[in-house]
Amino acid sequence: MPRRSATVSRACHRKNKTAGAPDFGEGAPEGIAATESANSAVSGANLIPVLSLGIPGNAAAVFLILAADSIGGFNPGPAVFRFTTPDVNPELVIAFGIFVLMSIGNLLNWTIGGAFMRSMGILARVPSHTLLPVVLLVTLTAIYVQETSLFALWVTFGFGVVGYLFRRCDIPVLPFVIAFILAEPLEQTAREAFAATGGNPWFLFNSVTSILFMLATAASILVLSRR
Repeated sequence: MPRRSATVSRACHRKNKTAGAPDFGEGAPEGIAATESANSAVSGANLIPVLSLGIPGNAAAVFLILAADSIGGFNPGPAVFRFTTPDVNPELVIAFGIFVLMSIGNLLNWTIGGAFMRSMGILARVPSHTLLPVVLLVTLTAIYVQETSLFALWVTFGFGVVGYLFRRCDIPVLPFVIAFILAEPLEQTAREAFAATGGNPWFLFNSVTSILFMLATAASILVLSRR
């Protein structure tokens, strides 16, 4: 079977060469352009669940939420796109600011990035044992300049150990970061709802919609744990 598969692969390769098709898997520019175009298209699509539900699709979206939260208490959710009169919704302003910055970033990437991309390709040839210590030093310096406290550095090292243990145990880091981001607004909303219902501990089961969401959450946990 392996010999037959290799024969079929060579036959397909000769057929593609005869038809003038690009040699995908051999470093064809068309294949690289296709994958990079798909990678760039994900960034805009990730903004939909990030801003409307607070659920990031990848690590870049997580850092986007953290940056927006550090700017002005940005709380992702359906209230982001709520138009209020006569006051202006500050979260809506931050959301449109993100849109504008992404547009400007794409223009700069198309102009300046395209001009300097070849010269910056040398960074890919730098050995990891040389590049990673420099990145770590710059990161720790930025943290200390912002916090001016050694405790912040120890917290950074602690989370580094946690990330290393996660990687050793094959535990994905993204759900942990999502929980870290959403825990505070979720707890605040739960406290407000608990106080509004007069301290009723069963306020989450007062409507059919909330019961359906609770059942869907329990079913998701059970299915994922069985996998």
